[in-house]
Amino acid sequence: MQALGNLFSWLVTALFGVITLLLGYETWALITDHAPITAFIRPAVRSYPGLAFVIAIVLGMLLGHFLWGPARGRTSPTGDSAV
Repeated sequence: MQALGNLFSWLVTALFGVITLLLGYETWALITDHAPITAFIRPAVRSYPGLAFVIAIVLGMLLGHFLWGPARGRTSPTGDSAV
């Protein structure tokens, strides 16, 4: 079970690393007058609005699950241990 927790931690770390790189590229592109990431995303959303809607819903559900899930563990107000 510890290996699964380590894998999840590495995946989350990699995700934040990719997000940081993408934000860095976006900043660089805006400063140097290159095409930013939004120039590629907007045409894709206009071409496939249904798919963009589904992706937005899934990402919102995942974000909501991790940010507003049940409070357990040492940091919970009741002090319940994780199951």
